[in-house]
Amino acid sequence: MYQRWMKLHERCRVCDLQYLPNQGDLWGPLLFFDRILFIIPVIVLAYFGLWNPDRAFITYFALLAIVILVVTLPNRNGMSLALDYLIRRNSGDLCEPEPEDEAE
Repeated sequence: MYQRWMKLHERCRVCDLQYLPNQGDLWGPLLFFDRILFIIPVIVLAYFGLWNPDRAFITYFALLAIVILVVTLPNRNGMSLALDYLIRRNSGDLCEPEPEDEAE
């Protein structure tokens, strides 16, 4: 699916599906996955007082979270691409055009 670490191929080699017809389609799902998987759990734990770390732990945790975000970026990008494909498939965007009836 990828040419390099984060550069997608234009089309699938097997079925010729265009991965991203509109550049930027992955921005929304990618932000959604980032918020759900990384940011919201930390906010909930800190807000409800279930987690009161000291400053050193917060620093280590922040560095670890940044490393995890960078390392898992291709995987999260792939999940976003799959979600985009599902949305396009359900909306009928990927359907083959129906042949028109020819008058004889």
